[in-house]
Formats: sequence, structure tokens, C-alpha cells
Amino acid sequence: MRETDLFTSRIEPDPLYAGRFRWTVCEGSQIHLRSPHSYATKREAEQEADKALQKLASTWTGKR
Repeated sequence: MRETDLFTSRIEPDPLYAGRFRWTVCEGSQIHLRSPHSYATKREAEQEADKALQKLASTWTGKR
């Protein structure tokens, strides 16, 4: 799990495809974003989640 001041990301196994992974970005228990598709490796999912997390955090802080 990765986190910024407001958001956290989780990497979880894809329930539909064995051996693949999906990411979710949350603020507390509220989901803000989910991966549009699954990834072949956990590392790949983590990298994409980090990109989404940074983009969301920069957009969010710009609105404050």
C-alpha cells in the first residue's frame, strides 16, 4: 500500500483472472479510482497505481 497525505493505493489480485492484479486509489474508505484493466505483474500494477496516485494528488491539491 502506498500513500500520500490524502490518498492510499492498494494492489490486489484480480478476482476474475488468476495471476493478474488491479489497483485501487482511496481516500480513507472511499474509492476514488480503480484500474481500468488488470496487470500481469504486481510490480506493473504498483507502478501504474503510483502514477494515478500522483496525478490525483496533484489535481486535488491544486483545487485547495
